[in-house]
Amino acid sequence: MTSVVRTYRDAGFFDKWNVKYLSSYERPGLARQPLVMARALTVFLRMLILRQVELVHVHSASRGSFWRKSIFCAVARVFDVPYIFHVHSGEFPIFVRDECGPLARRWVRHTLRGARTVVTLTSSWRNALAQLAPGATVVVLGNPVITPERIGMRRKNASHVLFLGRLHQKKGVFDLVEAIPKVLERLPEARFTLAGDGDLDRVARQAEALGVRHALNLPGWVDGSAKDALLASADLLVLPSYYEGLPVCILEAMAAGVPVLSSAIGGIPDVLENGACGVLIAPGNVEALAAALIDSLLDTDASESRRERAFIRAKECFSTPKILGALDNLYHAARLDSGNA
Repeated sequence: MTSVVRTYRDAGFFDKWNVKYLSSYERPGLARQPLVMARALTVFLRMLILRQVELVHVHSASRGSFWRKSIFCAVARVFDVPYIFHVHSGEFPIFVRDECGPLARRWVRHTLRGARTVVTLTSSWRNALAQLAPGATVVVLGNPVITPERIGMRRKNASHVLFLGRLHQKKGVFDLVEAIPKVLERLPEARFTLAGDGDLDRVARQAEALGVRHALNLPGWVDGSAKDALLASADLLVLPSYYEGLPVCILEAMAAGVPVLSSAIGGIPDVLENGACGVLIAPGNVEALAAALIDSLLDTDASESRRERAFIRAKECFSTPKILGALDNLYHAARLDSGNA
């Protein structure tokens, strides 16, 4: 979510619409979160009382993120201010169906139905949310990505595998490390960069136990020019997650001309057109992951074809101007409905 909001801001969307960004979460730590939430709610209430808010755009994941954001939505309803509820989490349907009791599910439905628009990331998620909250107005709006005019040539006989994201079980990162020995048997020169925060020590220990620590780079969280440099040097992006919505790292790889290997979960098959723009595997299958890694690195002709199609798809469907144009339309429609046009 942070990456998406930052792209909105950097593209001038905040200035265009006079957006005030409020964060209800800063970093892990239960002791600090009530203070952060209270501060954001205080600012929000003051703005509502002073009639400084025409529209609220809420970005939400699941669980704690939803409960926090639903409070802002409830307050907006009290002041009769329309809100857009933007769902980013691939686990949201699981959270609602399997983790919420009857009263909690009613609150979820009430929050979604009360929204001027519910935004989801792909068409498959639109169907899922429509089933969770019948009567809600659900639209699809992908994540934005900066796309160059063209992509460069791939390096021949290169084997730098890149992972971007949090290093924890849900992202499949430990499956990836477990697959590395089989890849090195076929491609001893292969190198893996796992860039992100999370369980770096556990990943390093696992790699050491498997005898592949020499092939693994753990730079921690990267952003900006450091991330751009990694994408420029990567020959394959891999994301063997168990849960996803629409990962920004996949869109960034598509825009950068990096072939993609990912789990077929969440909105990823929609984006990669069921494998036409990347390789899809089932999550949790280490043997299949290792085989797909080897095939993707060795079959350069197939990878070249997929990455070219992926770049065209990113440019046509997820470029920042296209996504922000669609978001413009949502904002204008909300203002018309509220009489603030």
